[in-house]
Amino acid sequence: MMTATATRTFSIPRPSEAEFRRLHNSRHGEIAQALDMDDDDFTVFKRQVREKMYASLDPSKKFDEQDPSAWRRFVQWAYETMPSLISKYEDAWPVELYVKISLSKRIAHERFRFRKAVAKYKQTMTIRSSSSAQGEAEMSPTDLPPPYDEIDRVTDSETPGAHMHPDAAPENIEKFLRSCDFDLGHLTSTFVTRRAGLFNLGRLELLASWPAALRRDHLERHFGTMLDDVEIEVLNKRFVEMSHVQI
Repeated sequence: MMTATATRTFSIPRPSEAEFRRLHNSRHGEIAQALDMDDDDFTVFKRQVREKMYASLDPSKKFDEQDPSAWRRFVQWAYETMPSLISKYEDAWPVELYVKISLSKRIAHERFRFRKAVAKYKQTMTIRSSSSAQGEAEMSPTDLPPPYDEIDRVTDSETPGAHMHPDAAPENIEKFLRSCDFDLGHLTSTFVTRRAGLFNLGRLELLASWPAALRRDHLERHFGTMLDDVEIEVLNKRFVEMSHVQI
């Protein structure tokens, strides 16, 4: 658990782990009561913490995955911004509680949005398949990225270009992969396949536009068997950089 190291006096001790978990799933009023705040003060507190969280922490990661040094700076910010309020609590635990709640809700929301989009896509494909059953002009399953719950099964024994997408631009993809902090150029033949669906800059830019948590989860599912956790993070970081260029 990440906590502030400075020694401070307080009047409201940190709750037990069981009580902390209960508060994590409690309603606004219950949490405010546990913090001994009125509704208005708690609303202001939440807004300040939430705004700073998006500016200082990585909203695509869970609390335990945050950079410890960034978290220490965040807690210090809380003491400096809300001194009379935060000094009442041991280890500024309301800040940790609300950040955990906010991060969990954000990640859950992004996953829900993606599952909803996939369900809509599958429904659309079912309708199109039914309507095209009378002819031979069915839509190719490669027209959209592969399903969220599948894992890329391309192996090193396959010929690199054997399943290359007809719209593939391998030179551009290789340049992108080699521009990562680690040279990931060896993934070029996998990216440009029909199954991977990341065969040209347009597809890369599409993935770069996704929320960071959703994109990272997608990369883990499709390339987790080929890359370690650090390489996945490096690849996701490169997509973040690409999204900033688009803006």
